[in-house]
Amino acid sequence: MIESKTKYLENRLEELNRDLDNTEIKINLKKKEQQDKINQLQNDLKLKKEELEKQSLLQEKVQAFENRLIQTEKLNSQELELDSQIDKIKNKIRTTSENILNHNKVIEEKTNYLEKKISSYNGSEVNNTNDNYAKDRMQTAKKSEVVNINKNINKNLNKLPKKSQNEEEDSKKIKKLKFFSPNFFK
Repeated sequence: MIESKTKYLENRLEELNRDLDNTEIKINLKKKEQQDKINQLQNDLKLKKEELEKQSLLQEKVQAFENRLIQTEKLNSQELELDSQIDKIKNKIRTTSENILNHNKVIEEKTNYLEKKISSYNGSEVNNTNDNYAKDRMQTAKKSEVVNINKNINKNLNKLPKKSQNEEEDSKKIKKLKFFSPNFFK
């Protein structure tokens, strides 16, 4: 019995030893599997970090592009405002030009009316006052060395032939020039 018990215990110990060896092998295999899994997860983590860095760079590029887009929109808006201003100014120029033309027509009509009215009066008195004015202006012009515009008018009057084809046009021009002289109504 004792021997059998010893044998039994020895057998049992051998069994336990084999079980322990098997368990150690299983543990080592599991440990190796877990270490491989840790290594794989670390590699995955490293790849994810690299991808995250790439995404961060991409996100910065997207942000820079958005900023450029915003600036472009601002420039486009400014361009539209400038175009609007240009159109407004062109319209103002157009209306101002039309107003100038209308005013010129009105002034021309008034001038023609006044010429007709003046021609109905005695023209000699007007010519005398303009000639006296021109002489006075020539004397002051010589003293102050200022050009007398009436001097050219009087020369033109003297240079005109008595009977020319454009006499009527010339007389209208002369009348207009005399009409706009400073002492016409004196």
